[in-house]
Amino acid sequence: MKEFMLFIKSEESPKADLSPEQLQQHIEKVGSYIKGLMEEGRMKSAQPLEMEGRILSYKDGKIIDGPYNETKEIISGYYHLLAKDLDEAIEITKQDPRFEEGIWRIEVRPIKKVEGIN
Repeated sequence: MKEFMLFIKSEESPKADLSPEQLQQHIEKVGSYIKGLMEEGRMKSAQPLEMEGRILSYKDGKIIDGPYNETKEIISGYYHLLAKDLDEAIEITKQDPRFEEGIWRIEVRPIKKVEGIN
């Protein structure tokens, strides 16, 4: 099995506009999806990310703290997934109930294994 990182992207905080009932439904659907993948041994971990953070870059011999992304899209969470190849990882990702809400994007990236790291 190969490992993949899935970056869950959204604009701003999409859950902020949900009613308490809609938020509960979202949590239950996504939680069930994640639990199923964990039980199948297809997911190593999954977590939401805090909205705050910083972007560090290097320019002219200095580490620069900021500016933030110039787009409104942020990475709001991640999945660490196991699949035989990229096509299978994509098929698994297509089943994510977030897509029913129409406000999420998920970037699927293979993890590159490098000798001497981990």
